[in-house]
Amino acid sequence: MPAYRYVLLLFVFCFSAFFGWGKQSVQSRIYVRTEVHSDKVLLRWIAGDAKSWQLLNKYGFKLERLTVARSGVVLEKPEVLLLAGELKPAASDKLKELVREYPMGAVVAQAVFGDNFEVSLGDSPISKAIALDEERQQRYLFALYAADLCFPVAKEVGWGFEDGSIKEGERYLYRVTSLVPKKELTIVEGASFVVVGDTIRLPQPLELSAQFSPAGAYLSWDYNRLATLYSSYWIERSEDGKTFSRISDLPITRMSDTEKKTHAPITYLDSIAYRKTYYYRVAGVTPFGSQGTYSAVVSGMAYPPLTAIPQIEDSRFDTQGGANLSWNFKQEEEDLIEGFRILRSKDDKTYLPLDSISPKERTYHIRTLARYPYYKVEAKAKQGVSTTSFPTLIQAIDSIPPAVPTGLRAEVDSLGAVHLSWQAGKDEDLHGYRLYRGETKGEELIPITKDAILSTNYIDSVRLDNLNAKVYYALTALDERYNQSELSETIVVRKPTRIPPAMPLIVEMKASEEGNVIRWEASEDSFLAGFVLTRTAQDSTQQRRSWQIKDAKQRSYVDKEFEAGKTYTYQLTAYTDNKLYSPISPEVKVVSKSTEAKTADVNFTTEVLTEGIALKWRISKQVFISATLYKVDELGKLGLYRENLPQAGEVIDKEVRQGNKNAYMLVVYLKDSRPISIRKEVQL
Repeated sequence: MPAYRYVLLLFVFCFSAFFGWGKQSVQSRIYVRTEVHSDKVLLRWIAGDAKSWQLLNKYGFKLERLTVARSGVVLEKPEVLLLAGELKPAASDKLKELVREYPMGAVVAQAVFGDNFEVSLGDSPISKAIALDEERQQRYLFALYAADLCFPVAKEVGWGFEDGSIKEGERYLYRVTSLVPKKELTIVEGASFVVVGDTIRLPQPLELSAQFSPAGAYLSWDYNRLATLYSSYWIERSEDGKTFSRISDLPITRMSDTEKKTHAPITYLDSIAYRKTYYYRVAGVTPFGSQGTYSAVVSGMAYPPLTAIPQIEDSRFDTQGGANLSWNFKQEEEDLIEGFRILRSKDDKTYLPLDSISPKERTYHIRTLARYPYYKVEAKAKQGVSTTSFPTLIQAIDSIPPAVPTGLRAEVDSLGAVHLSWQAGKDEDLHGYRLYRGETKGEELIPITKDAILSTNYIDSVRLDNLNAKVYYALTALDERYNQSELSETIVVRKPTRIPPAMPLIVEMKASEEGNVIRWEASEDSFLAGFVLTRTAQDSTQQRRSWQIKDAKQRSYVDKEFEAGKTYTYQLTAYTDNKLYSPISPEVKVVSKSTEAKTADVNFTTEVLTEGIALKWRISKQVFISATLYKVDELGKLGLYRENLPQAGEVIDKEVRQGNKNAYMLVVYLKDSRPISIRKEVQL
């Protein structure tokens, strides 16, 4: 078999990694690549298409070196040195020796000098024409691939060169020119710029990993990030992690369609012995044959396929609601598994892992069966496919009820809808809940629904037109076997009312030194929430005060915030929790008790200033609560001017009436005493 047939077995979708062209559009030009070493420069070039390649093999290349800079100074005129006047393939004795030494040399020789490169598409003239073009294309592609793997052969056939006459501190431009007559084809020359001293740095391959299976060691590492540097890789293997040797005669390259799998790694499957640890490392190889730094070392062990299957022998209940499970497994295959996994299921369809145990174990204690009656034992393979036993059914008799539900609460709206919710139970076999209701305190609660409630909320409705002001709720929990818990704590829900409360009546008014005492009567309404007391001064409808009394049982109130000798009118209304108000009670008048004001502890003075009237006060009483300042308007009515005044202070009234009296009143509120009122007038 010709040597190229051997490569054809591997060369699928692969284009030369030398240039990284892939399947992009080619053109009639020459591509050049260089690799700088400390004492030499290696060069490789190739045509960009099969037709140009065939013509260049016939007519050859010309190689020149242009020195463009020396010791950091750019030369005014580059120095041109002809390195080779004509480079092209020739059937020399040296090439024959290289072909015998390097397997890829035979591929190059067959592609360039061989009589045929078999491509059969039929015997028609058109088929023969296509076959000839296909043959030239295959010769071209295989030659590129083989030359990338054998730089000595590439040099011998005129596709490479080694320049050993370089000098430190110089910069070169290498130029490769076509010798093909332009009347046959114009081919653009190729060039590459080189700095002497800028030697090639060959990094280690990236992300080497190894997956071990019964098939062997599957190696993979990143190809794309170093594709422009490395065209192939050496794989080395070791049995002790110290001494490594190559596993193949030829370096490995990626054989894949890179357009469809642009990020695919390079891979290799190595057949190895079972139960033995192997170590691997890889090193990149450039198209010039230079080997890069080794990758990190990976290691592992391959095992034969797992054939043994766990067989469940027995399952027995214990006295705590659990069970003991036992099985058998071939002892000779224990080293093939990581251990056993206990799997369980509710329906013999979806199995979930319960626990993992040692490969030496053959029994397992299931603490609680709960809602999982089906069980399997899985032998977890270290590599390859795990094996699993047949399922077994362990169905225990369950008479234990779930825990009593907690967190029951309710909110009722104005339409009588009761929104109930509670905390979810934690029992594994919990099925649902049953809600109970009662209309009167102490009666037996009855279930609301026939079926169990599966969620943790429910909306009930209650009648609002009956005489029961409250409704009572409790809850139980049910498991999957309908064992029922005890009743939860009963909660009381107060119904909203649509009927406003009856009007309260003020039955007594009494003026005392402590204040005006108001007493009233109200109906015993279970929905009653409180009262609102309103006071109006007789000489001013604007002087109105209100107090909210939130105690529904309260029946009296003492108004201590009054002026002595002044007449007040009081009215009262009742309200419910949902803010329904009764009609307001009839007016009841009372004249507050008149006593001599004790003004000795209150100093209230006025002073006329250019900007207005200054009002100053100082209160020495330690039982001071607050002070309020009033001002008489143009109609003679007293209006609020300042309130919540401190124990001492000053206010300047800038809005005064010239030519009239400006009257003010300071009202001081003291603890456990009637308010003190002091009036002042200022004539302007």
